[in-house]
Amino acid sequence: MASYRAIAGILNALKDLLEARMVGGLDAALDAPTVKLLGTHQLQDTPSGNALGIYLHRISVDPFGRNRYLKPNNPNQPQQPELPVNLHLLMIGWSDKATNEGTLLGWGMQQIGSSLDLDISHLGIADADWNENEKLQLQPEEMNTEDLLRIWDGLPRDYMLSAPYLVKTLRLEPVPKIQDGPPVKTIVTPMEVR
Repeated sequence: MASYRAIAGILNALKDLLEARMVGGLDAALDAPTVKLLGTHQLQDTPSGNALGIYLHRISVDPFGRNRYLKPNNPNQPQQPELPVNLHLLMIGWSDKATNEGTLLGWGMQQIGSSLDLDISHLGIADADWNENEKLQLQPEEMNTEDLLRIWDGLPRDYMLSAPYLVKTLRLEPVPKIQDGPPVKTIVTPMEVR
């Protein structure tokens, strides 16, 4: 079970994993390639250098996991619903040269393949609430060209070579209950003396 911190943790874990795989491989083909986490603001910039961009364009509730409940820690507590979410990413060839865009994106797609599992070894540092038996899967997202272009229409720049991916399924824990303090035994009300 993860907290809200896991979303940023997943993006950073994916960035770190791909950067580690670049050493001795892609860096021989391109000049100083990197992996770059992109926000909407960074998409306004003009690409320089060679980077594989990762852009989180949407977070959605997983429709297949909406009715799952967590077992309570105490038998007297009610079951709490979990919040299963999917992260929708665009992997972008972020370069000022057309051939490098294709090389970067092709390399990134090859590294992920048909799926890539992320587990506690990747995410444990970012979110201490992550359990040992939990895994996420990063896989290509089925998306037609029209839907991909609609995403780019809403972004602050023209289309760039990109491929959609899905991180499935991040299980967020419910909001922790607020602990009640001890019962109030005395109330002191200040009074004005005249």
